[in-house]
Amino acid sequence: MDVASILTVILLAPLVLGERITRVGAMAAAIGFTGVLIVTRPGLSALEPGHLAAAGAAVGFALSALFTRRLTRGTTITGILFWLTAMQLGLGVLCAGIDGDITRPSPESLPWLVLIGCAGLVAHFCLTSALSIAPAAVVMPIDFVRLPVIAVVGALVYAEALDPFVFLGAAFIFAGNYLNITRGQPQPTVRAAAGRK
Repeated sequence: MDVASILTVILLAPLVLGERITRVGAMAAAIGFTGVLIVTRPGLSALEPGHLAAAGAAVGFALSALFTRRLTRGTTITGILFWLTAMQLGLGVLCAGIDGDITRPSPESLPWLVLIGCAGLVAHFCLTSALSIAPAAVVMPIDFVRLPVIAVVGALVYAEALDPFVFLGAAFIFAGNYLNITRGQPQPTVRAAAGRK
């Protein structure tokens, strides 16, 4: 899902945001994508409804990132986070109660739910802040880094084995991000740079 989200952002950023994607930026995204394929090593299996749901969710996440970037041009981060949380709360209650029965959290699970909620809010704050500063085509490929980090967490917390493909894929992912950040974005013109002085 992350891969589809990031590729959707890279493809739609010029149309939705007017951000230019350079050849080097596209090449950097391809290198990062290759790294993701090396880490995940997806197999060829029959297309099922779950695959389509995941692809739809990925496109939805990509569109939310693009429109968040667009909103940061005229709306505060606090305002964006407020409305995002309010919409998610409303949709969450609607989906939880669709069968007419909302289960109350147990006292044991309540602290964990609060922790998850706070972590989610901090994640949205970080993503929104990043999108307010940098182009979407720079911010979203950094999300590729999540895969090798999750592999390391799985090894440390759940004693899952790390294979050489994780390290090889991580090298591709970091190389793609480094190339994207250092050379992948259009440089400001001399006139634009002079106008800021």
